[in-house]
Amino acid sequence: MNPARPRRRLIRVAVAVIASALALSTAACGSDTSENADGATKMNVILPWYADPEGGGYFAADAENLYADKNIDVTLEPGGPQVSATQLVASGRAQIGHSDAAGIVQAQQQGIPVVAIAAIYQDNPVGIISHKDQNITSFDDMKGKTLVSQAGALYPVWLDKKLGVPLKTMQYQGSIATFLNDPTLLQQGWPTNEVRQAEEAGVPVNFMPYSESGFNPYNDVVFTSKEYFDSHQEELKAFLDASIQGWHDYMADVDVATKANEAILKANSEQSPESVWFAWDAQRKFVATGDGVKQIGAMTEARWNTLIEQLTELGQVTKPVTASELYDATLLPMIASPTEMPPVPADAN
Repeated sequence: MNPARPRRRLIRVAVAVIASALALSTAACGSDTSENADGATKMNVILPWYADPEGGGYFAADAENLYADKNIDVTLEPGGPQVSATQLVASGRAQIGHSDAAGIVQAQQQGIPVVAIAAIYQDNPVGIISHKDQNITSFDDMKGKTLVSQAGALYPVWLDKKLGVPLKTMQYQGSIATFLNDPTLLQQGWPTNEVRQAEEAGVPVNFMPYSESGFNPYNDVVFTSKEYFDSHQEELKAFLDASIQGWHDYMADVDVATKANEAILKANSEQSPESVWFAWDAQRKFVATGDGVKQIGAMTEARWNTLIEQLTELGQVTKPVTASELYDATLLPMIASPTEMPPVPADAN
């Protein structure tokens, strides 16, 4: 690898999803290191979702030139419901993907060799949204109601088996319109996205995170393939150094957040300045909590062991697995969450 510092390179956000990933050079597959014309290591990163504040730390790292400083040429590709990040990373078409911790366990159970290297959300933001006039204040209040959720979601299964809260389910179709138009429904969602959409539609809602039920797998878990982890630790450490610093600055520095959010809006026309800043503010408490206070992205054996036990109870673990097979946090930099979080700037919208 050429150690010379490359010229400034902007992150390229792919506009296609699966098609763009499949078109990546085969040089990115396996353990080969691909470099750009300046000698920087090329890394393809599948975002947790489409371009939005959920991936804001990566846009911030680019805004501060942190990837270029580490001699990395990062391409961010949108995730979403039609993208299998585990398959793309395992095949070598991308080097970094995102999942929740349960997804890492499930991938390994299916023989997909991936390993978690960081967990951005220490508290899982996913929860249940209800119409405010339903007066739902506990999970017990939800018994027998219909929940709009993504196919295969484990959260409703946990509520049923462990809390005795059975729910009927309706498959999420990519929009909360059905929920908004039917005051009897519940909606699985995020306080950074669906809650904002409901507010914009003039529908008052309550939000209850699943974590309050005792099921709290890490979310936005950063993972790579085991092969890439074993053969490219220097590059992965550089990526994490830049990315975690980017997350710190995205949460703490309004100027950095402004530049990152401008890049997000440019990459995703479905977002608005209002929605981006709302999500920026709302998501920070899920990052800067628990072990994430002292180290952004932290993971512990105890948390992974708890998840293995819970997934075993839910019938999701059929092959023996240990925490050490699922994650490795040795490449994470020791960067604490910011002690002060600025509010949304008055002129942000």
